[in-house]
Amino acid sequence: MKRRRFIQNTGATAIGGALFPGIVPSTVLGRDSNGKDFMIEALSDFPDDARFAPEPIGPAHIDAMMARLSECGVRRVSWGYYGDGRGGFLTPAHELDYEDSVRTYHDSFRNVALTYHEAGQNPLSVAVDAAHKHGLEIYAYYKPYETGLLAFPEGSCEAALWGRLSRIGGRIAWVNPFVADHPHLRIKRRDDDLPADVLNKTIDSIKLRKRDASATRISREHLQIWVSDLNYQYRRTDIPFSFTETIEPCPEDVFELSTGDIVVKRGDPQRVLILSGLNLRDKYVLLTTDFTGAGGDFENTDLGILEAYDENGERIPGVIASKTAVWCRTMVDFRKWGLMFDTGWNGQKMHLDDPDSGFVAFARGRNEYLTGALCETEPQVQEFWLSCLEGILDQGVDGIDFREENHSTHTNHPEEYGFNEVVLEKCRKRGSIDLHTIAQVRGDAYTEFLSRAKQLINSRGKKMRINFQIDWYRTDPALSRRLAYPANLDFQWKRWIEEGLTDQAVLRFYALPFNSIFEDEIAQDLIRRCGKKRIPVTVNRYIDRSPDIADEFRQVRNDGRFSGFILYETFNFLKFEAGGGCEIYLPEVKSLKEI
Repeated sequence: MKRRRFIQNTGATAIGGALFPGIVPSTVLGRDSNGKDFMIEALSDFPDDARFAPEPIGPAHIDAMMARLSECGVRRVSWGYYGDGRGGFLTPAHELDYEDSVRTYHDSFRNVALTYHEAGQNPLSVAVDAAHKHGLEIYAYYKPYETGLLAFPEGSCEAALWGRLSRIGGRIAWVNPFVADHPHLRIKRRDDDLPADVLNKTIDSIKLRKRDASATRISREHLQIWVSDLNYQYRRTDIPFSFTETIEPCPEDVFELSTGDIVVKRGDPQRVLILSGLNLRDKYVLLTTDFTGAGGDFENTDLGILEAYDENGERIPGVIASKTAVWCRTMVDFRKWGLMFDTGWNGQKMHLDDPDSGFVAFARGRNEYLTGALCETEPQVQEFWLSCLEGILDQGVDGIDFREENHSTHTNHPEEYGFNEVVLEKCRKRGSIDLHTIAQVRGDAYTEFLSRAKQLINSRGKKMRINFQIDWYRTDPALSRRLAYPANLDFQWKRWIEEGLTDQAVLRFYALPFNSIFEDEIAQDLIRRCGKKRIPVTVNRYIDRSPDIADEFRQVRNDGRFSGFILYETFNFLKFEAGGGCEIYLPEVKSLKEI
């Protein structure tokens, strides 16, 4: 196949007959209530666009995309970087002959693979050419920690075809080749708190904890035990066991992930079902019931509902799986397929006796590394990141955005990670190995990377912009956001501003409400600090979480402290068409140009 050759873009763009080196003149910008320039921006997390397009995305699609964005007033595009120019991520690429929901899922990743590989594309390079053609600035959207995700069950056909790295329950399938080649550079778990033989411990008993002490309809006869050695097509086992029902105090506080609300307080009485004499050696063990009717009374979170013990009565550390999943939700089925363990999204309420979602599975031990996130303190990782930035700059982008929030740090136990030997050695030199020192060491390393990145980017005449995560910069971040950041790392955001490590800033939030932009203490501190340093602040807004995007746009623009508004993300308002077309389907987005 003849591969398309792309001409490197210099960053010079013609608007109104004038050339400019990667800077859009103020005459093409909107204005806020004080007459200051105000820019409408759009962010493309490109694999999302590619996954659900009717065909692999080609240059014509991207050209049409930039034309439509320009028509509705967008003047800058942030383009998600996923190994562009390096062959892209290793990706599930072929259709499997499964039922429709599964086939659709695989086809979507096949679209991504074809876009990056078979069509011979470097999507970022194509996007740069198209953006500049239509008078748009374009920044690469770089997420250093987003380098590996999506694990398929261990025994599945998908894992056999596409599995690159092992983790409890499966094999990681969508991953940067550098991570596949250097898995030891990922963020590592501590290794001093688990029994040496944890993976071989026999499960002698299991406790099932209800959120309160009220009666339950579950009896011994209703319980079922299913097992598997490959987390795939579990089989039911009819081993004999003793059954006891008792009331015990809850051993620890139990929280609901999505709301942060406490479900059970430590010491509160709980009804506990104890299954003993199990003698289970299988790698994966699952508990469910035989109820078929609607309803259920045995409620708790999936993290709080099951405990496994060895023959000495010692609790066995492990990870769990339930109906809750981040990836492949429609495919989760322990009878016909498999489960997702340690997703980071566990901790949601469930009923064990619900006929559809009432099951919880257990596997011994913990994952040695986070799914795909690399450790910033490893010198080789910093060099890899900088090499990615070099490649991005070679495409002719006008700037690079940085975002730490990611999907590659997902775990239910984030506080246990960040213990790479390089980190511990630096802690020893500081005289202490504790979580505070670990966070300082890693924070200093990440700040060092940002400093090197800014020197590189500015030396090429381009701009650097950091996403400031106000969800995370607080002592009490939402539970549902803790899976999205590396824990035990001090993100020194105030230092980044004071030391001039960013040319521009993005105020980014997810869990907080929209009015936090104007009322939240952390947000106001960020805005004040950037104002003193004359750093422009742009607001990032999730389109799918906005009930009235036009009204929110007006509020941000008219506030007078902001330089722009990012529509996040194009997947939520653009639709690609067969044959190379692209249209905007949200009238609210089309109307922004007229506001």
